[in-house]
Amino acid sequence: MAEQKRSLTIEDIINVLLKKWYWVTIPFCFFILLGAWLYVVLPREYEATTLILVQPQEIPAAYVVATVSSGLEERVRTLSQEVMSRTNLEKIITEMGLYQNERAQGIPLDILVASLRRRITVSVTGGEGRPNAVSSFMINYREREPQKVADVTNRLASLFIESNLKLRARQASETTVFLERQLGDLKILLEGYEKKVEEFRNAHMGELPEQLASNMATLTNLQNNLETIQSSLTDARNRKLLIQGQLSQMESTQPGMSTSQRAQRLAELRASLEEMRAHYTREHPELKRLEEQIRELEKQPRDVSQAIVDPRIFDLRNQLRAVTIEITGLENDAARIKAKIDYYQQRVEMAPKREQETATITRDYEITKENYQRLLDRYYEAKRAESMEKRQQGEQFRILDLAQPPQTPVSPNLLRIALVFIALGLGSGTGIILLLEFFDNTVKGMTQLVEWSGNIPCITAVPLALTEDDKLRLRLKTVLIMIANLVIMVVGLSGVIVSKLIKLSIDLPFNLPF
Repeated sequence: MAEQKRSLTIEDIINVLLKKWYWVTIPFCFFILLGAWLYVVLPREYEATTLILVQPQEIPAAYVVATVSSGLEERVRTLSQEVMSRTNLEKIITEMGLYQNERAQGIPLDILVASLRRRITVSVTGGEGRPNAVSSFMINYREREPQKVADVTNRLASLFIESNLKLRARQASETTVFLERQLGDLKILLEGYEKKVEEFRNAHMGELPEQLASNMATLTNLQNNLETIQSSLTDARNRKLLIQGQLSQMESTQPGMSTSQRAQRLAELRASLEEMRAHYTREHPELKRLEEQIRELEKQPRDVSQAIVDPRIFDLRNQLRAVTIEITGLENDAARIKAKIDYYQQRVEMAPKREQETATITRDYEITKENYQRLLDRYYEAKRAESMEKRQQGEQFRILDLAQPPQTPVSPNLLRIALVFIALGLGSGTGIILLLEFFDNTVKGMTQLVEWSGNIPCITAVPLALTEDDKLRLRLKTVLIMIANLVIMVVGLSGVIVSKLIKLSIDLPFNLPF
């Protein structure tokens, strides 16, 4: 018969476990007693916990905004790194007298610091009604001596509180210093822009956009004044022409005049003629009349020495001189007003250009001014926040529950040890049985015989008939198994009892899950 590949079914496994159950007892007893021994010899560790409450700032945020903007969970992580730094942990080891035996043995301090750091746990929790808000956190510490556990935990809590106060004060002070420097730089820039704007306004005073309305009003008044003066000038010229006409008519009726009077009169008529030519055409009747009077005076003889002059002629001459002076004054006023009109007209025409230049030069100034004002407001807010932090009126950590010396150890855990080693005992025994069964090539039952024979039907099965030697071997195997279990139990219990009596303690170089 060819060798067949052995396969185990669930039914085969159950049957073999029921038949060879005694193989489970040896590893089961061994692992149970090993677990009991470990529970006795492993050092007891105690754990203390302190709860730190995050107390909001006393002053409402609507009045003073804190400059510490980082989230509380992030700050707790930062504080954890700071508190559990090498310097702080070395100080705790020295002050609290930790690891005295290890230090006496010359173990490096770095290893002790790392061991202490592994024993510290910081966990944060959310506030009530605010799932995402952190309102408290806990500090856990493990140690073999209950009193030291409580003392070290409380010391760590005080370090957290001190570090938080220093951190908030430092951040508030650094924020104020930063804003102060930025404010100084921005102030220098703003003063530079203010100087440029002032120089521009002084250089173009009168042409600025905000002066356009006053320039227009002044220009309108000047134009009105010019119209009034021109109207008065026209009236004065007409009056002068009228007086000249009357004077010429009266002088023409006089019998004669002296040479000096004749020359003076010619000069007056010629001056009036030149003036009229500047304002009227040659076809004007008054201009022609003046020319006729001049020609008549020039025809008169020059040897006339004396003549009697009518007093009205003197009066008309005085009026003529007064009108001439008035006309000269009005002309000067008109020229002066025209110059002012040209000046203000130039101002008005330059206003759009100056407006564009002003917008260009003041744009950076206004932006810088707004930034300076905003930065100044933030600076004063930072100063108030810094004062609040220095007075310890900001957000604070408060110890809600001080750590107390624990009464019961948290490690080793008896239940976990029992579960682990029961599982190891049962698992190893079952594994041994299955391994032996897998390498056993004997036929087990009619079903297996039919499979191995190529499905040849099996008519009947003859039960196994044990001889006296077979029965003796089975009894001997049972006795040996019982002896092995008894030896394991005696040795194991002895080891447990002795270790308990001598208070044996073993520090493993690795961490166990219990």
